Amino acid sequence: MRVLLILLMLWGVTANGQQPQANQISWSEVGVLPVASGKQVQPGVAGAFTGTTGEVLLVAGGANFPGAMPWEGGQKTYHNEIYVLRRNNNAFQWLPDTGHLPVAAAYGASVTLPSGVLCMGGETPAGRSKQVLLLQWNAAASRLNVKPYPDLPMALANAGATVMGTQVWIAGGESDTGVTNKVWMLDMAAATPSWKAMPPLPQPRSHLQLITQSNGDYPCLYAIGGRKATDTGISELSGTVYRFSQKTNSWQQCATVSDGKQSLNWSAGTALPFGATFILLTGGDDGKLFHQIETYNAAIARANDSTKERLTKEKITFLSNHPGFNRSILLYNTATDVWTKLSELPYPAQVTTTAVKWNDDIIIPSGEVKPGTRTTSIVRGVISKPSYFSGLDYTLLALYFLLMLGIGLWTSMKQHSTTDYFKGGQKIPGWATGLSIFGAKLSAITFIGIPAKTYATDWTYFFLLMTIIMVMPVVVRYFIPFYRRLGVTSSYEFLEQRFSYQVRGIAAGMYILLQLGRMGIVILLPSIALSVVTGIDVRTSIVVMGVVSLFYTVLGGIEAVIWTEVVQVIILLTGALLALILIPMHLDHSWSQSISTLQQYDKLKMFDLRLDFTSSTFWVVLLGGFALNLIQYGCDQTVVQRYLTTTDEKSAIKSLRLGAWLTLPSTIIFFAIGTLLFLFYRDHPAEVNIALNNQDTIFPWYIVTQLPKGIAGLVITAIFAAAMGSLNGSVNGVATVVVNDFFRRRLPGRPDKYYLRTARMVTLAVGLFGTAIAWMMASWGATSLWDEFNLIMGLFTGSVGGVFILGIFTRRATNTGAIAGFICSAIVQVLLLQFSHMHLLMYALTGLLSCVLVGLLVSQMTNQKTTWDIQKSN
Repeated sequence: MRVLLILLMLWGVTANGQQPQANQISWSEVGVLPVASGKQVQPGVAGAFTGTTGEVLLVAGGANFPGAMPWEGGQKTYHNEIYVLRRNNNAFQWLPDTGHLPVAAAYGASVTLPSGVLCMGGETPAGRSKQVLLLQWNAAASRLNVKPYPDLPMALANAGATVMGTQVWIAGGESDTGVTNKVWMLDMAAATPSWKAMPPLPQPRSHLQLITQSNGDYPCLYAIGGRKATDTGISELSGTVYRFSQKTNSWQQCATVSDGKQSLNWSAGTALPFGATFILLTGGDDGKLFHQIETYNAAIARANDSTKERLTKEKITFLSNHPGFNRSILLYNTATDVWTKLSELPYPAQVTTTAVKWNDDIIIPSGEVKPGTRTTSIVRGVISKPSYFSGLDYTLLALYFLLMLGIGLWTSMKQHSTTDYFKGGQKIPGWATGLSIFGAKLSAITFIGIPAKTYATDWTYFFLLMTIIMVMPVVVRYFIPFYRRLGVTSSYEFLEQRFSYQVRGIAAGMYILLQLGRMGIVILLPSIALSVVTGIDVRTSIVVMGVVSLFYTVLGGIEAVIWTEVVQVIILLTGALLALILIPMHLDHSWSQSISTLQQYDKLKMFDLRLDFTSSTFWVVLLGGFALNLIQYGCDQTVVQRYLTTTDEKSAIKSLRLGAWLTLPSTIIFFAIGTLLFLFYRDHPAEVNIALNNQDTIFPWYIVTQLPKGIAGLVITAIFAAAMGSLNGSVNGVATVVVNDFFRRRLPGRPDKYYLRTARMVTLAVGLFGTAIAWMMASWGATSLWDEFNLIMGLFTGSVGGVFILGIFTRRATNTGAIAGFICSAIVQVLLLQFSHMHLLMYALTGLLSCVLVGLLVSQMTNQKTTWDIQKSN
């Protein structure tokens, strides 16, 4: 290992990685606000309602000083025009005569919804407003519709607003009684939407930004900056950030706004969520010049006539030479709770406007660029999406693919019967089978998902993988001897002997459906990684991986699967160890400082002993993990098939023990990598890629940007190795079940060569279908595929596991009881999903228990003597 590491580091030229230029934002002006009908000039507007709906951008209302600056006696004018900017790819066009607001208004809050742009409150010539309107664009008629919604509970201006799911939230702002800390929520999905009071902000604030973004685990609200007018005339400005969690129903203070060097006050700017856990701030008033203006105003109010005239002249000179607002572009990482400065705006910073995302671009329309001065510019920011993978990295990846193809050709020469194809002739060494068991169940879900989960949260999921070791004695004592003595090829053959073919068919069919879904996830995850680091389309990656895996799986059967998984596990662990060794080399702080940071953010927490089954507490992880892994290692054909490939029962038991105990060091490695990634991106906040929309790509991004060439290729290859190992195992397992549980059962007595040809055809068809599932999943998206994977497995495997438990551990269970238990378990799972907030890991346990309990109850009621009982009594 040491020699390999040294060679790769020398070969890689530099230990600083390939340094791609991420987070580069290209700014341009895509248009200027048109002159309103009947007007001579367009000075621009501040405080307009802004949002996108379909193919158009709406800019509605706003205020300006069309005659003269306010210090020259100019009067603020409110407007009701609605400007509509149509976009066709990169071409932008203003549409004429598109409509008006019912009342001229500015400085309200606006959010973009699927149905349109919701405009809330604001100032009008008559004062502050409660009015709420939905602006809807009718593309077919090129017409704007205005739909009223329930008024705000109080008149508000300069408040913050955001959308969380179907809920619209508005917080803070200026009311008729002063600056407020009130927070209100409107559920747009309710039959009769109405505003509901929510926990208030810790401090009253106006001119703040309210943003919805994930904290790495689940969506939260972030209230950023703002200010509060005081009786002295000098406002209190703030850079404080508060996070609201619906799980705790409370606000918590986060890191103060900063440019990475010093804390900043920040108000009236714009903010947008980006990527998986990032928030971008542009413009904003840091308060230094604003306080000077307020100081002049307060002094002028107190001064006598002669002094007042002098101070007024000084103020006018100051305002005339105002340099504009803060041009810094600040980045906040909600997962690491750290701020940094990315760059600066090339244009004058726009405040009192609302930035919006439009096809992943940043759009900042009009707004104020100096006190009293508006701009007509519609500014667009395009975030770069760099991808870097060296020729050496590609070479390593290509060599790996060639090796897999070679193994497929080598093992294909040994396939002469279905026993060879499905059981490897029962001559595969136990150590190879053990590595295969380990690789089949950990896969890319481990390699990518666990570091990403630990980076964003903590170690509470650690014992989920430790339950694999906990279930090992049960599987060794009861399950492996059972399958070996029955001489089955598919684990579901036992269910027919114990109950009926009906039960066997249901369980086998469920296995097939689950594996098809699982194949989609395990092939999609590394395809996302490849897209991030090379720029190759996700779907292209899916096809390449699917084709290579299918080649050796179709030709070589389970033997090819096991030997390729042996290679894949070696590459996987080598890549993980290299990452574990190299990440600490890039940390800026000492270990004592790093440990202190981890303790501050509770990143090393393993035990959450609360009796709460709605979150990942210790009891949820332990009970849910035990049930899930008992099912997978005791009943899942993908693993059971490997028990049947060794020469004898003793070798099968050794293979399971090897695979299970490998979980301990590998789990420590993967969780440690996630924790180290958290430390690295706190130390180097600008090194993240805000274009990464999926949190699961954080580890691959680190690999290609920080590890040396060659090493990056090896670790990325490990990701593909892990995914392809799970993919080919699932494909072969499904083919085994289809041929043995359905095809051979329905068409018995055919020559074995016939079934062998059929097995290869089914393997090909299953692999193609699984690849197609991944193709479709590429467009669905998921915050964390680790969670999605565990939800799918937990929801639907519990009932299957329950049937096996009924058959193996009870003699009273009947066929009727088994079917009733299976059906009731499925109903229970659906009801729990719909009407409870139970944590996803608990579904495996509830599914298993409900199946067993109902199965035993119905069996007792029917009181039938089963075939199994008769066989045992003989």
